[in-house]
Amino acid sequence: MHKAAYSLNRVSIDYKLLAGLVVLAGIVWFGRHAGAELVAMEGWIAGHGILGILVFVGLIVVFTSLFVPDTLFAIAAGALFGLAQGTALILVGATIAALLDFCLARKLLRPRILALLQRRPKLQAIERVANKGGLRLQLLLRLAPISPVTVSYLAGASNTRFSSFLGAIPGMIPGLFCEVYFGYMAMHLGKVAGNVSEHSMTHTVVTVSGFLVCLALMVYISRLVVAALAEAGDVAG
Repeated sequence: MHKAAYSLNRVSIDYKLLAGLVVLAGIVWFGRHAGAELVAMEGWIAGHGILGILVFVGLIVVFTSLFVPDTLFAIAAGALFGLAQGTALILVGATIAALLDFCLARKLLRPRILALLQRRPKLQAIERVANKGGLRLQLLLRLAPISPVTVSYLAGASNTRFSSFLGAIPGMIPGLFCEVYFGYMAMHLGKVAGNVSEHSMTHTVVTVSGFLVCLALMVYISRLVVAALAEAGDVAG
């Protein structure tokens, strides 16, 4: 029995190592093959100054409001602008999008959203949390692994106070930062793969290690948040 358990554990570890190698290979591939396009985009943005940055933020607002995953823009922000500026830009875009979606849901889309909830029990559970209107629950929703645009639309369709909704927006920062970090790391590894001699191994190790720590913290936080919501009876399943 112990041998069987050991064997299963060994297989589990092997699969995790394999998955890690696949992810790492995917990151390097992204950096190398998307690198040229991102460099061209970076050049265009730099050439247009503040206008280029405003266009990038505008794209975030428009497309995430249409349910295009903000992850795509966060990764691009990390690759194009680096950690600090990339995080700042994606946060500005995500905040404007959240405010826009909240207002659209409250002023125009509320009847349709409430009708949709009758056919979607999981969305209905999220809406019940948002409907309580407390800052703590709003913050938990922002930290949970739930689409930010979904939370914004459902909050707007509920009776959530705007002040609570606005106060919980910083809860998006950890997830966005982790996604921006991924883009930054992918671009860096792509450059390293193209010319190892020009890049510091220490910088690469620190960059990858930092991302792994960030990812582990996000997984841990997400589990705590989901457990807290489930324990309160707010999210079913």
